[in-house]
Amino acid sequence: MTVIGPRAKLETVAPGSITSYHLIIIHNDQVVFHEQFEHPEPRLRVCASVLADSDLLSREVITSTRAAQIRKLYENRRNTSHDVHLKEIATVCRAWGVHIYASTTVKKSSAPDALFSVITAYEPDQVDAEHFTSREARRVSLVERVDQFLAAPGCLLDDVVANEQQLAALVAAFLMPATVSLTESVLDAEDGVYRSTGSLRLTQ
Repeated sequence: MTVIGPRAKLETVAPGSITSYHLIIIHNDQVVFHEQFEHPEPRLRVCASVLADSDLLSREVITSTRAAQIRKLYENRRNTSHDVHLKEIATVCRAWGVHIYASTTVKKSSAPDALFSVITAYEPDQVDAEHFTSREARRVSLVERVDQFLAAPGCLLDDVVANEQQLAALVAAFLMPATVSLTESVLDAEDGVYRSTGSLRLTQ
């Protein structure tokens, strides 16, 4: 399992969009932390704090030496992308069995006619919804999500890359025991709400 694949451009946001920056920390195939932020900087800061200073991970996993290493990486950050530093921390933590997953959800300020969504339920009260304006945009996002968990990003077979159901099933497998659902909905112009046209749930 790897983190933050090279295809992801997490800070590239279209003008006029509403953006959420998500952070998920996984250890022993369990989600130990999941939160969303309005900017990459607090995501990086909270990530470093959770790893180095909280009790969410045992001191057997994050020893005092490892905690000091994380603090040093955070404190010595340069004036470059916050996601670059998040990748540095994630790379170090991967060797300790701690995996960091970051994603960015962009919602256009104007309502599209249809939404193609990926719903990830980590727990009954912990649900992450990502919405896209086309099925192709959703498929590309799923490819990026799967790449983040692969030791060699970009090695997916062409038939898997082209099949969003298989991609979603892979995401669900990596995030066990989470469930992943693909949903589609259309805008009811009269009521101003989206109405579902169907969903597919993928559980591993």
